[in-house]
Amino acid sequence: MSTIFFLLFLLSFTSSVLSTKDDEIVLLKIKQQLGNPDILQGWIQGFNYCNTTISTSSGFVNTECTNTDRVSILVLEIFNITAPFPDAVCGLTELESFIIGGMTGLYGEIPSCITKLFNLQTLIISSTSLSGSVPNFYNHTNISEIILSGNQLSGTIPSSLSTLPNLTYLDLSSNYLTGTIPPDIVHGSSPILILSYNNLTGELPKCYGWVDFFLINLSYNRLSGDASFLLGKQKTTYILILANNEFEFDLSPVEFSDDLSRFDINHNKIYGKVPESFATAAGLSDVNMSFNRLCGELPQGGNMCRYSATVFENNTCLSGNPWLLCPMAPAPAPAPALAPVSDLLF
Repeated sequence: MSTIFFLLFLLSFTSSVLSTKDDEIVLLKIKQQLGNPDILQGWIQGFNYCNTTISTSSGFVNTECTNTDRVSILVLEIFNITAPFPDAVCGLTELESFIIGGMTGLYGEIPSCITKLFNLQTLIISSTSLSGSVPNFYNHTNISEIILSGNQLSGTIPSSLSTLPNLTYLDLSSNYLTGTIPPDIVHGSSPILILSYNNLTGELPKCYGWVDFFLINLSYNRLSGDASFLLGKQKTTYILILANNEFEFDLSPVEFSDDLSRFDINHNKIYGKVPESFATAAGLSDVNMSFNRLCGELPQGGNMCRYSATVFENNTCLSGNPWLLCPMAPAPAPAPALAPVSDLLF
């Protein structure tokens, strides 16, 4: 029996050595695919790649390993290169975090094989010239963070993202994405969803009304319809940004949560009154409601002294001067009761 255990141990050890050697081969292939940049000149056969950091004026590279010397983290920030996406990275089968940033000369598409890295937890590819579509992850149980911002990705947001049970952070901002927002593409407690600066259209699925986001940013798209369900007295959402869309709903019945800190709805078609709960929301400090269709008298007292009149400018018929009793009023002289907010601005 002891002989069998020894053989199993020997087989396991041999497999580990072979796998480690395979990772070295993969890293050397990545170097080649990136055009052998100067920052990777130390990547040669037999080099120690585990737990090493290279930081020069040419960029930043970091590799971390598991306790069996398999690459688990790879960070590449290499400036002034022009190269295709290094698809050899798909050979790093134990990879948990893969980060590319600031490589504006990196072109091509993100290969689909990256969705087969089943240990992957964090995928960050930001500020490149990569095009093509968002990778179609499906039933990937480990991935929790996908950031693909500042690229040239196009097409629609894949609905398969809804099958990722642990995806709590999704940032697809500053691309050329079109179509609608699929339901349930982030999960967990206080998720982050950033889809700003795309060409998304349609209405936001109602299911997002059940989510308490930490941050949701849908700004600079062409989204429409009702998004009032993102607000509510019991909500714990911290940041809500809907600016520069075509959202159209009545703000009057909305109740503001004390947890909400930033609220930006500027340049939409939102109508109704500014509700009284807005003035009493304890956490609110950064607000922009300008360029909408709001009407009626502004709330008085409460936290209104926190905001200048510019927060409410260019609305249909907002009126009143809630800053009369503020220590430092935003206007140099009181305006008549029910005066348009625009009259308070100089």
